[in-house]
Amino acid sequence: MDAAAKLVDLARTLGASEPDPRRFLAELGRRGAGVRRGPLWFLDAGRGGRNTISGTGVKPEFDDGTRGQIRHFTGTAATVARIGARATRWATLHILRDGPDTADGRLSEAAIAFAEVLLSGELATRDAGEWIARNIAA
Repeated sequence: MDAAAKLVDLARTLGASEPDPRRFLAELGRRGAGVRRGPLWFLDAGRGGRNTISGTGVKPEFDDGTRGQIRHFTGTAATVARIGARATRWATLHILRDGPDTADGRLSEAAIAFAEVLLSGELATRDAGEWIARNIAA
């Protein structure tokens, strides 16, 4: 199974048991990017997390040739739950230097959009896995 398929399965499992979008995103970030929950999350995020689900399987527009795109997606989405979309977008552009025309920049925008629809209630956590399958997985 590729990494994107593993993420879809993880999101389905988490979404079935965690209806709160903030807690869902924090746990997705913990399991998908190694970013712990709680007040010290920013230390892990600042280091870029770690590849807890390493591999490929994302759509070509998100594929930068590395095995860390799931970490990137889940860490970015979890960051939105903590500091908001605007600050996360600023960080991806100015700290990570993920330009909008790069695979990482497009993946950051997808992660921000994913977190926003969850946090707004437009997407239920139980449907998060299907969103990832449609929008991120190849």
